[in-house]
Amino acid sequence: MSHVIIVLLVAAFIFRKPLGKLLARRWPNHAKRQQVLGTIIAAFVLVIAVRLLALFW
Repeated sequence: MSHVIIVLLVAAFIFRKPLGKLLARRWPNHAKRQQVLGTIIAAFVLVIAVRLLALFW
């Protein structure tokens, strides 16, 4: 499952310009866009933390 996360991160890095334009069109307000990006990043970190906790349980 962790390899899926790595692939998603690489794809997000490669397509960051189109993703940025898509997010800018969807949320023109810079503060709201940062809040959405922060929520997405926090969700990824939470999933990784839970998986690590389950691994070492």
